[in-house]
Amino acid sequence: MSLYCLPLIRGRLPGLRPSEQKVARFIMGNPEDVVNMSSVELGSAAGVSESTVIKCSQRLGFEGFVQLKLALARDLAVAPTTAFGEVEQGDAPDIVIQKIFNANSAALSDTSKVLDPEQLGEAAALVSQARSVSLFGMGASGIVALDAKQKLIRIGVLAECELDPHLQLTRVSLLGPTDVVVGISYSGETIDTLEVLRLAKEVGARTICITNHPGSSAAQRSDVVLVASAAESSLRGGALASRIAQLSVVDCLFVLVAISRYEDAMTCLVKTKRAVAARKGGS
Repeated sequence: MSLYCLPLIRGRLPGLRPSEQKVARFIMGNPEDVVNMSSVELGSAAGVSESTVIKCSQRLGFEGFVQLKLALARDLAVAPTTAFGEVEQGDAPDIVIQKIFNANSAALSDTSKVLDPEQLGEAAALVSQARSVSLFGMGASGIVALDAKQKLIRIGVLAECELDPHLQLTRVSLLGPTDVVVGISYSGETIDTLEVLRLAKEVGARTICITNHPGSSAAQRSDVVLVASAAESSLRGGALASRIAQLSVVDCLFVLVAISRYEDAMTCLVKTKRAVAARKGGS
């Protein structure tokens, strides 16, 4: 289990019961206060019983509330002290810069803590050995899927990306056991991405998902789950921090695939770089 409290809570929040979500949200909103609270005090502050606090701690993977507080204290020991939190209407440009960059930095740091190296290695092995790799995502996650495609094709991986839901299902229906499908969804509950993963299972393709929520429906429908961690607010609803986190997961996957097929990857990189060099101008 991850020793990092806040990224873990953020990822598992949707899978908690409503009363437990009250506890989790209070912890995320008031971490400095919670480390000095008893389970009774936290329950009172969150509007739930002490037993709910303990059950919430256990459902998050801790033995109890004391262990959760210890992990939370470790998080706070390395937390940034500059401007943070949601961007607000009256924020000046310098504060917006601090908040956005700190949010993105936190997303990268949190993702490095929750991304499972074994799952990442398994995903890289699947992609490296696949006949083809099909990448899917909707909205901002679709942009990440396109980025993954352009990286993989440069090292000789037969990668495709469809953003239209009908074309996604059409493509997946023609796949088989030697193909890999990658679904990208922040929530893990995007209907179109879930349909792609469902159909991929039906045709026997191997499935990978990149999501913020390891207990989500997308994670349950995937052979390999790569977890990113980023919080989004109302003014960052365009998936700013989560997109940065997802892109970094893609970067890790790409590098591991390139390493696993190093000679071929380097040859392909030279060829693809040469193919577009004349169109870039300059020397």
